[in-house]
Amino acid sequence: KTFIETRSWARALWSFRRIFLLNFTLFCAVVGFALNMALLCPESPIMYGPDMGKELVLFGKYYYNPKARYSLANDDSTTTSGLCNLPKLATCLGVSNFVVGQTFSVIPQDFKMLLADVPFQPCMELLSGRCACYLDTLDRCLSQVGSGKALVSDASSGNTRDFKMVKYDQTKCMPAWRKAAYAVINDAGPGLLNCAVCNIQAPTLVPNLMVKLIDTSRTDMGPLVFGGGVGLVGLFLVGEVSNRLFSGLFIGYVGRSLPVPCCGYLRYACFWLILFTVKLLFGYTFMVKNLVETSLMIWMSDPLQYLQVSNFMIQASYHNIAYIGFLWLPAFIVFMYDAQIFYALFSVVVGSVRGFNLRIGELRSFRILRLAFKDIPRMFNYKLVSNAIESKVSSQQAIDAPHSNTQSAKKTTTISPVVHPTATIDEQPLRIQTTLYSGATDDDDTPTSQSSSTTNRSCFGSAVTGIDGDEFLRVIPFAVAWNHCLRSMREADVLSNRELSVLSYLIEGDDDATSRRRLYPPAFLTAGKLDESLDIVAECGHVYKRLLTDKKKDAALAKVELSMHQRVTKDSLRVEACVGSFKFTVRVLQLLLGDAHADMAPCFAFVGESIVNRTALKGLNVANLYDLRSASAELMQAILDTPTSSKDDSLHFQRALYRVIDSAEQVLGQLKKLLSKQDSLVAILKQTPLKPNAFFIAPESTQKYATVQLQTLVSDPAFMAIVSRAYQVLTV
Repeated sequence: KTFIETRSWARALWSFRRIFLLNFTLFCAVVGFALNMALLCPESPIMYGPDMGKELVLFGKYYYNPKARYSLANDDSTTTSGLCNLPKLATCLGVSNFVVGQTFSVIPQDFKMLLADVPFQPCMELLSGRCACYLDTLDRCLSQVGSGKALVSDASSGNTRDFKMVKYDQTKCMPAWRKAAYAVINDAGPGLLNCAVCNIQAPTLVPNLMVKLIDTSRTDMGPLVFGGGVGLVGLFLVGEVSNRLFSGLFIGYVGRSLPVPCCGYLRYACFWLILFTVKLLFGYTFMVKNLVETSLMIWMSDPLQYLQVSNFMIQASYHNIAYIGFLWLPAFIVFMYDAQIFYALFSVVVGSVRGFNLRIGELRSFRILRLAFKDIPRMFNYKLVSNAIESKVSSQQAIDAPHSNTQSAKKTTTISPVVHPTATIDEQPLRIQTTLYSGATDDDDTPTSQSSSTTNRSCFGSAVTGIDGDEFLRVIPFAVAWNHCLRSMREADVLSNRELSVLSYLIEGDDDATSRRRLYPPAFLTAGKLDESLDIVAECGHVYKRLLTDKKKDAALAKVELSMHQRVTKDSLRVEACVGSFKFTVRVLQLLLGDAHADMAPCFAFVGESIVNRTALKGLNVANLYDLRSASAELMQAILDTPTSSKDDSLHFQRALYRVIDSAEQVLGQLKKLLSKQDSLVAILKQTPLKPNAFFIAPESTQKYATVQLQTLVSDPAFMAIVSRAYQVLTV
């Protein structure tokens, strides 16, 4: 943890050599491909501008027709009669100054001659698809048919501004010029555009284009330049394969010798292949292609036009090389780095899709957190360990899947822990035998223990009852691993003791087969829900108390009781927090007070019975629930603060003992207020602190019974785990 790695700048830059070389070779390949395309498909109009001169030859590619004859006249350029309307055709083609007999007077034999007649202005600013634009312009204008008003002169009347209806059919116009124009655009040769091959908008032309790109019989040097770029990429790949096969020095990363599943490797390879494909397409389309065409034009242009902006104080240049270098520098930097940008975008997209499929991501509520946390053991068993119970459940779900529509109720049942009829309150989840007590509920009808158990299981989750049986065997591998991870983080001082207790599973019981083991989820899953439950109960209790003076109070009181139950049970976390805190507090009190105060069991049983039977407001005084919670939390804190290594007669232990006794008396006082409607139970609680030879009163000053009980509790890690859980559910 204290090791600090120091590296020089040279070593840091050297560590990026493979990434740099890969991007550099890809850059060279893209430039070679763009140059090859520019020579095979010379569709860019900038190569035919007036600055390029009349005879432009570059890398063996002729941008003019050496055999062109300007004497090849177009006899139809002077046509003023018939269905061909040359002025309208010139307007459609974008000719700015149409002169009869001069415009369209020469049959075009290369693209430079065609541009002299037709400017193709809409196609000039396109980054791609110029061939299709050229052809669409000619097709649209040379296929117009219709009628319109034309300004003609009438010699007989002397009127030179007379509008007449005329018909036109541009398909009859200049057949020789039309044929030559289409040949200039579609055919291959000196000064021609070769759009019949380069128009990639037609899918059937793509294979022919690929063949022409590597055709070494071409007169230009495009295939050789492209082959050089591809050769650099191949040389890099050969070096990578050689390093992976024969050298562990140059491929140094953690886990390089670990086996990788074939499916995982294919997914990884496809991810990067798609990423680099998008990178190359983006770089070629939006950066390299236009820069190659522009650089070729600048290379062949007059250097005097670029010296003032490219060479500063040095007014000398070779083919404007300095200007071209500054032009390419930003694109080169972007190309070397844009893989990181695409990786970030692809990671977000792929990660989002995978996250939705795996149900991982940000959890915005405790309910969603609890549902996701309950699903983690299943994924843990599926991904990391083999679990027979998990396999059994998965097989059963696969069998029940075809019958999901008719047996949905059976599929939604959950595994519940088995409860024995003879179990005590420490062992069973608030399953209580109904007993009649003196007070306000003497005449009430109460359900049987079987019905209360059913209601209890439907309302109380695993945080209250715990997990045992097959469900325990299914969850325990993850729980153990989870607790080990948390303890490791505690040892590294990443977590505090409080956080460790809140986040950990509580595992009860020994590893031997005779013990009954039970598992409780972490307490943080019910964080804040106890406050919500107490607020609801206190609010409904206040309304219930005010309605006691009403003449028609029975129906109103029943509605208040039902409303409280519905509001609390609307969120299962509230039920788990409220009932769980009660159960663990009762367990700690029974462990602390021992058999000498076993007569308090009916008090605890009645509270649990009131919860199960939905008569809490009727049988209990809920006005002091907050005080009862605070007193219980103080008792748990006092037990946790008791020194474990001190002797019985030590001052520290005696102080802790008296603090525990005082806190227990405070809890009893709050319980008396809670059970103030039950006279017999209040009498029991009043006699509890006065019982001789017990926890609160002893004939000797050493408080032997209380000392033994407290020492037994704090010296047993299992008991202290219960105390810690009780404190967490009360305060979290």
